[in-house]
Amino acid sequence: MLDALGVAFTEIMKPWPLTLMLLGILGSSIFAALPGIGVLLLITIVMPYAISLDPYPAIALMLGIGAVSNTANTFPSVLIAVPGSAGSQATIVDGFPMAQKGEAKRAFGAAFSASAIGGIFGALVLLASLPILRPIVLSFGSPEFLVLVLWGLTAVGVLSGNAPLKGLLAALLGLLVSSIGMDNKTGIERFAFGGDYLSDGISLVLVGLGLFAVPEMIALSVRRTSISETSDLGSGTMQGIRDTFKNWWLVIRCSIVGVWVGVLPGLGSSVADWFAYAHAAQTEKNTENFGKGDVRGVIAPESSNNSKEGGALIPTIAFGIPGSTSLALMLVVFIAVGITPGSAMLTDQLPYTMAMIWILVIANVIAAVLAIMAAAPFAALSLLPFYIIVPMTLVLCVSSSYASHLIWYDVITFLVFSAIGYFMKLFDWPRPPFLVAVVLGAQFEQYLWLSNARYGWTWLLEPGVLAILVLVIVTLVWPMISRAREGKTIRGEKPKPLTRGLRIGDIMFLGVVMAAFTYAALHAMGWVPRAAMVVYFVAGTGLLIGVSQVALNLLALRTRNTAPSAEPAEVRLELRRTLEVAGWLLALAAGVYLVGFHITMGLFPFLYIRIYGGSWRAALFLTCIAEAFVVGVFDLLLAVLWPRPYLFELLGIEYFV
Repeated sequence: MLDALGVAFTEIMKPWPLTLMLLGILGSSIFAALPGIGVLLLITIVMPYAISLDPYPAIALMLGIGAVSNTANTFPSVLIAVPGSAGSQATIVDGFPMAQKGEAKRAFGAAFSASAIGGIFGALVLLASLPILRPIVLSFGSPEFLVLVLWGLTAVGVLSGNAPLKGLLAALLGLLVSSIGMDNKTGIERFAFGGDYLSDGISLVLVGLGLFAVPEMIALSVRRTSISETSDLGSGTMQGIRDTFKNWWLVIRCSIVGVWVGVLPGLGSSVADWFAYAHAAQTEKNTENFGKGDVRGVIAPESSNNSKEGGALIPTIAFGIPGSTSLALMLVVFIAVGITPGSAMLTDQLPYTMAMIWILVIANVIAAVLAIMAAAPFAALSLLPFYIIVPMTLVLCVSSSYASHLIWYDVITFLVFSAIGYFMKLFDWPRPPFLVAVVLGAQFEQYLWLSNARYGWTWLLEPGVLAILVLVIVTLVWPMISRAREGKTIRGEKPKPLTRGLRIGDIMFLGVVMAAFTYAALHAMGWVPRAAMVVYFVAGTGLLIGVSQVALNLLALRTRNTAPSAEPAEVRLELRRTLEVAGWLLALAAGVYLVGFHITMGLFPFLYIRIYGGSWRAALFLTCIAEAFVVGVFDLLLAVLWPRPYLFELLGIEYFV
């Protein structure tokens, strides 16, 4: 093994593989920092070239891209609450509040150092565990995977903050959304309403952008300030790095979580950051600031999202089962250049395995250094006024929503989830449980059906299932019980009441949610039981919890347990500004439908910036930036075929914009 390590290091450090690795790291960092784009696009672009290389250069290029795919995606997550990729969603929960407090540099320092340590840890685990984990992973069946998914869903209790019932309702809504589309077991199209659009389900990109990005932009537009609520960013990068080493035990634990999620390909690597965040919120002391800008809420997910790459390589190398979508594409390249997954990677081709381990270590260190060097200028973006941040973010979100599937209906779906996210934020509903449930919903349903089809209900008595259940109870339930004895919620804080007006609005929103559950159950009555089972469970449980939450709201109104209402003039001002930004968003969507993306993406930021106080120079400059972004990324890189504008079609103009 030592000889193989030496041979691999020598080969990787040769000029050509080293150059390709550096180019891969740089390209990955750029693509990861572009929300809605992601590193997967870069991998598909370089694949035709990579398959023509020798094994070591091919490994250097592909893993140079993949190993650091979850490093630079922290930039948009912290600055504008837009997930750079699925692996940076949980970072938003505390990263964006840190940026609002003027601690963007500190968040970046903590995130990038934690990512580097997590990536190195994942590489070391890969080195040590290949012969050990193979029999363990092969022994896992659908019951064990089901309990692991349930472990992920129990994280709802952590992510629900001071509103556990609302957190459960949000998770049930997420499960309902995940059930939309073709049911693989029966072939029934659920909630497709006779059309083709919903038969493939709802894209996670649309859910993430709508739930998190737009509500925060609405709040920023209503405040009419910069993202940071202070003009002093301080010298927090080194402080963030010190925070990482101060919380070294948290980094190690969350890195282990990331590796384990990566090892299990059926679980979905996009939930590793949520698992780690849930673990941190349940096991750390003094968690009252989680969700409000606690640096540990950044360290935990960032430690896991890069460590999972090392874990995901374990089934890829040992069994030829890719642990993620990006690794599935890399596996195609590896096989094409003569690398054979399986026992050969542990014997004859062991130097190739060691080369992958070296690249995981080197690439994570280099990517972290590059990101830390870029932290200061990126952090300065949090000081830009709202009239620059809001239009540029909305342009990015609408363009990304369409480019996800090149379907106009995706823009409408994005707007729907934007409205849902806004009302959830307004009425103090936790949004992370919704997203976690959408991610895990398909696996939950699949493993539940497989477990019952194979074992009946006796799978509950399987030793592996019981062992994981004990782990769930120890790591999740016990901290909840101990804090409940202290009269606190899961994050350690006492619930804060809503105002009377918001409480009434919350009851109305609950009515809409319960109506959705009722309609879903009635609609599912025409399906076979296997297809309707999960819908009945979601609807029945949701109605019970919904009635309980309505009762709590009514009790709060009756006992006057509400927060003091704001001044009427302040309420009217906030409502007017909210309607204004909603109108801008609808105008943006209407513009791309009527006159096309290119014209709208030029006019929208220009008009927004000028109307709200920006200079002519700033408006023209940012208009050019927005147009260049759309052309460069979507037209040239993604080769997006934009839809023909309705007005052009109506007037018979043969010109595509």
